[in-house]
Amino acid sequence: MAQLVSSKNLLFSSRPLAVGVVADSAALEHFISLDAASRANLCDVAELRLDQLQIPAADLRARLAGNTLPLLLTARHPAEGGQGPEDPAARAAMIEPLLDLATLIDIELRSAAQMQGTIQKARAAGVPVVGSFHDFQATPAEEVLRGAVNFAQQAGLDAVKIATYLNTQGDLASLMKLAGETHRLRLSVMGMGPWGRVSRLVLAKCGSLLNYGFIGASNAPGQWPVARLKELLSEL
Repeated sequence: MAQLVSSKNLLFSSRPLAVGVVADSAALEHFISLDAASRANLCDVAELRLDQLQIPAADLRARLAGNTLPLLLTARHPAEGGQGPEDPAARAAMIEPLLDLATLIDIELRSAAQMQGTIQKARAAGVPVVGSFHDFQATPAEEVLRGAVNFAQQAGLDAVKIATYLNTQGDLASLMKLAGETHRLRLSVMGMGPWGRVSRLVLAKCGSLLNYGFIGASNAPGQWPVARLKELLSEL
């Protein structure tokens, strides 16, 4: 039987976790068709991409009735791969009605100041916040990557996700160095592009906590199907 991660200690997990991205209606229908044991076998956490699902909160709540798998709620900024509005209030309105269902929420570092209200509501509800940074073209210099981690710490966030495009082996080496360093908050680090699949295993071994794979269809270059990713992570 799959080991179900407790929502209370998720960020303290000693093993890398597989996050299944639910980014369209087909993926959602597949996910909700599974029983609790099958969901736990599929992934450790399910990320609901609210910006892509575009489903009213009441309807989504009804469809998720009885779910026991930890949920990560995301309403991604369009500049970082999202398909919803740029307006932070509109994205907050996607997340906040579902906070009671969330184990984690994701807010881009670029939106942390504008979405402080959502961050504070999540904190009051006992829901940790992952601050995320994405670059779909390249891997920034190491000082930029460390700057993102430092910003997340100063903003009082609970974890940070960094996803960058890997053009060279050196880019992967930069992410490995970052993931292997000691930080005050948990890191999730991954690469995209031709080196993406390799990076997600190597970086999990280096300490990346949340490692993303797709349910249904991939929504980022270099992702594994999440069931396969979960299997591989268990062998590291």
